Amino acid sequence: MKFSIVAVITAFLMSSILAHPLEKRTTNDTKIALEDVSDNSNDLKTAFGKPYAIFQPKVVVVSMFELERDPWLKELDFVHNVSVPGLSPLYPQVHFTTNYTIMQATTGEGEINAASSITALLLNPLFDFSKSYFLIAGIAGGESSLTTIGSVTFAKYAVQVGLQYQVDYREYIHTNPNWTSGYFGYGVDNPWTYPANVYGTEVFELNENLRDRAVKLAKTAELNNGTEANAKFRALYNETAARSLPKVVACDSYTSDNYYFGNVLSDYFKAYGEMMTNSTGSDKFRYCSTAQEDNASLEAFLRMDLHGLVDFSRVVVMRTISDFARPPPSYANDTVGFFNDANQGGISASIANLVIAGKPFVHDVLTHWDDIYAAGVKPDNYIGDILQSIGGVADYGKDSFEVA
Repeated sequence: MKFSIVAVITAFLMSSILAHPLEKRTTNDTKIALEDVSDNSNDLKTAFGKPYAIFQPKVVVVSMFELERDPWLKELDFVHNVSVPGLSPLYPQVHFTTNYTIMQATTGEGEINAASSITALLLNPLFDFSKSYFLIAGIAGGESSLTTIGSVTFAKYAVQVGLQYQVDYREYIHTNPNWTSGYFGYGVDNPWTYPANVYGTEVFELNENLRDRAVKLAKTAELNNGTEANAKFRALYNETAARSLPKVVACDSYTSDNYYFGNVLSDYFKAYGEMMTNSTGSDKFRYCSTAQEDNASLEAFLRMDLHGLVDFSRVVVMRTISDFARPPPSYANDTVGFFNDANQGGISASIANLVIAGKPFVHDVLTHWDDIYAAGVKPDNYIGDILQSIGGVADYGKDSFEVA
């Protein structure tokens, strides 16, 4: 028996709507914008309202590659697959649980993949994310003063440390022997001065109240402590956090496509992050995880917040620690050997703890949707980017920048 493709699609859409009725927006933002001509200007301001969206997930789990994705697909009842144009060719589908309340999406690794995939997903007319909570759940390198292999971190700040000038050590050591790194900010001439030029993605600040709730929930879980080899490698460090079993930590995330390691760059980027968040000499900013995607994803979320497609205050960044970014003292003179050859014991704990620590937050959103999450968890801190694009007054940055 033959059916026209139009009839099949229509039947599918109608059956989906009837089987899983979803709340629709009560206003059409684009229509309102078209009718608002009160300013007598020639600028047409529109927003991408989605009055005909079919899917309205309460929680979206964002993974970057298959090792981060697979534990979620195994643990929860993801039974529906939806292909989305514009996602990574490696991960072209999103996945839904039985009742469509939880979505899982995989962006691909690195900043370009993350920004491209998140943008494509959020703009797709099938989905209404205006009330969805997003849990970015990935693995990362760890700072040994605050974390160990298997630790779970939740960020308030995300800093893009790779967005700087860079010169090779051999070309500055004779002329600038006091420099601690070949990196320095745009528009300045040394590594210790706040950048004069910014692109807008250098620093993001997230909803601290929501982050703290996710931390509290994660602390109720029993974490995976890792392997015997993990334990042996932890014992090589002097720092208490590094030598200890994994814990849940409220601390902050770095983004860089440059996969860096070692004491020199870790020390420089630690100081750079403190400078960028106006935290030097305080504990307001605590660098603890090194990743490749967070600022790129957050920029996509922020841009869509400007048009009502998402709520930036509903984004959580969780990174579990797969390896140390710094060598232990025994490898202090062989940083390359530490990275290439040292057996840190494997990443199984970090992979397992993505779900172990993330699932309490996911379930809390579903359980307390009506009384807490539907209306949103109101932030008391500034949220947004360094340019204050979505309003408010940032507690970092400087009075003015030249936007490069």
